[in-house]
Amino acid sequence: MKPVGYLFHRPEGLDGERGIYYNYVLASNGLFIEAENELISARIPIADCEVRGLAPLETKFILTYGSIPQRFFDLSLNMFLADTTREHYVAVVGDAGYHFYIPVQDKEGGTVTYEFGDRVVLDLHSHPLMRAFFSTRDDEDEKGLKAYGVVGNLGGTPVVKLRLGVYGYYLPLSWRDVFDGCLVGAVENEGKEVIGEDELQSVAGESAGGLPHHRSWLWGDWWLRR
Repeated sequence: MKPVGYLFHRPEGLDGERGIYYNYVLASNGLFIEAENELISARIPIADCEVRGLAPLETKFILTYGSIPQRFFDLSLNMFLADTTREHYVAVVGDAGYHFYIPVQDKEGGTVTYEFGDRVVLDLHSHPLMRAFFSTRDDEDEKGLKAYGVVGNLGGTPVVKLRLGVYGYYLPLSWRDVFDGCLVGAVENEGKEVIGEDELQSVAGESAGGLPHHRSWLWGDWWLRR
């Protein structure tokens, strides 16, 4: 098998040779890239066009272990807010469930250098006093198959942005696409009011269960975020 596959989505099914890592799929509604590993199954559009004679495809994003519990984001946000002078990085990894991962890292005001972990489902970093956005450097670094997030505006109402990355192609994600529970202490869009703890109790109640056992998988590679 070749590293990359090229497929046509015909009315009678897929036609073509699959790749080891990911596939480009041409459908009636455009060009898609699809890939999967033990943790994520994804298909996202990368070019919009009409191709007559083919069948349409839909976007797909499936987490093997289901939605990530809200408490993982709550822990991340608390860590980011505890030090708004430097950028921080955390991750969620998957191994028979989800686990919180805080690697060894060198933190500065606009960058964070960290040891990259294995089996990462979600990369999450902070922009202490900047907007929540994915920088050019983020685009260069975030080339894997996983969800990515950034939390910015920590001097006011924190804002979180999420996206799905499929080997250098991206699709915006909403909170509900990634997490269960309710978004507390932050918002997805600038200008919206933050949900407080008292309001949350009347909507959904507290999340059940304790923090899963912390597991760390470290590689020797170092990555730089801006």
